[in-house]
Amino acid sequence: MSRFSYIYLFGDAIVVIISLLFGRYWLINTQIAFICSMLITFAAFYGYKKSIQKGIKNSNLEEFREPLDELLDPYNLYDNEDEQEDKSNKQKKDGMFKYITKGFAGGISGAINPARLLSYIILILSFLCLNRAGVFNPFAFFTGLSIVPIASMFVAVMKQKS
Repeated sequence: MSRFSYIYLFGDAIVVIISLLFGRYWLINTQIAFICSMLITFAAFYGYKKSIQKGIKNSNLEEFREPLDELLDPYNLYDNEDEQEDKSNKQKKDGMFKYITKGFAGGISGAINPARLLSYIILILSFLCLNRAGVFNPFAFFTGLSIVPIASMFVAVMKQKS
């Protein structure tokens, strides 16, 4: 377990202590929401990871230009004329629609994957179960959902400082 996982658990522990002061229904709401939030976060991470790996696998590494080359020669003036002609023909050939469609499909595949959809279904079902049982507390549920984003903000700040 990474040291950043402890931040999520620490945030949840604080919410558990606060929830015990407000009663067991608060505890139930916050913990169910926390678990659902973690499931959604893990599923999103997994989906985007697969999408990036697929993009790396399918990419053409010959078209990659080093960042220094981009700065020194942004218009490809020093490339072979044949390479420049091939690149311009390829860009015209592919067209803007194909470029937009390809980018959109890559983003959608990371956003809509079975694991993430299942996580959202679990969130909705847990909300409905809590509501049907008469123990749903919207403020407690929102508090449980907000643990992961707030802890993620702290993780990002910690990573930036180190």
